[in-house]
Amino acid sequence: MIEIREDDSRLIGSAQAIQELSQKESARIIVLSDSHGNTEIFRNIILQYGKDCDAVIFCGDGSSDLAHILEDAESSAELKAALPPVVAYVQGNCDSSSFVMLPGKSRGERMPLSQVLWACGKGIYICHGHYEGVNFTREPLAMRADTEECQIAVYGHTHLPDSSVDEKYGTRIFNPGSCTNPRGAFPPSFMILTIMPDVIDAAFIRISDPYSRSPSFRVFTPLL
Repeated sequence: MIEIREDDSRLIGSAQAIQELSQKESARIIVLSDSHGNTEIFRNIILQYGKDCDAVIFCGDGSSDLAHILEDAESSAELKAALPPVVAYVQGNCDSSSFVMLPGKSRGERMPLSQVLWACGKGIYICHGHYEGVNFTREPLAMRADTEECQIAVYGHTHLPDSSVDEKYGTRIFNPGSCTNPRGAFPPSFMILTIMPDVIDAAFIRISDPYSRSPSFRVFTPLL
């Protein structure tokens, strides 16, 4: 069960859970982005998949949705039990820089524009992507991940699923798509990132009726 507190690195969870995630032999991580006010789909994803995962990464644009989930988890035993023990988040271009994710934080403290999460000995560079220019190229994203000694980079912003490799830096790059407002004829989607010593892989999951209280989920392979 998650301890809903934010440490100095701006990760949410207990210091023990964050440390344990970095040392696990295998990990499953929910990655979602661009919920844009649809708290309900965020909640349904957590309730459906959270118990079997070790962390959640939110790549921005909908930070209030994550805040509502964290707030509701304090009073909902079901939701708190479903939330993975570690949560990482970043500011999107549509998120207020002064938004307070958890009570007690100063409004003068900006939301993180990027984060590094360690899982199974591998670094995951997390950003929304607008400052990295992901609409045009992913090389700056891979370069920043490499600077942070990360083998993996995840981002949002484009609302398009992505699974690719930067040949120059050897970085595995992923975008879960938007769980609410997809583009490019893709369905609403998110992904489950699987990390093991010799494996970095992602399962993309399409969402039917993302605004309903009972959406359905199905693994799919986007034609990237």
